[in-house]
Amino acid sequence: MHTKDERPEHLGWIEVALRAGNPDLPHLRIAAQSHYGPPNRIAFVEIFGVDNDRTRRRQLRADAGNILRRLGYSVDLEIGRDVYDVAPVRPTSAHDRMRMLQRLHGASER
Repeated sequence: MHTKDERPEHLGWIEVALRAGNPDLPHLRIAAQSHYGPPNRIAFVEIFGVDNDRTRRRQLRADAGNILRRLGYSVDLEIGRDVYDVAPVRPTSAHDRMRMLQRLHGASER
């Protein structure tokens, strides 16, 4: 279980990974909603920048959810519980991107 809330940073990493895998979507952005409680839970991932392509938006949401699960998060919307927005903190330097890639690669090997 995570002790520090790394959700914003991890969302930024996932956004970079999704954009790298979908270079035809230059405006692709993600955000999330989270239930109040432990920092290893996400209620819902939001996908932006996929104009009117519901199928692709759903696939990207599923991809983001899978990466979050590999990073140790649960991704489940619990009906009736309050949520709040979680905005991504995007990597800004080459060092941040390298660390992101190493952590995502390590998570994919689990």
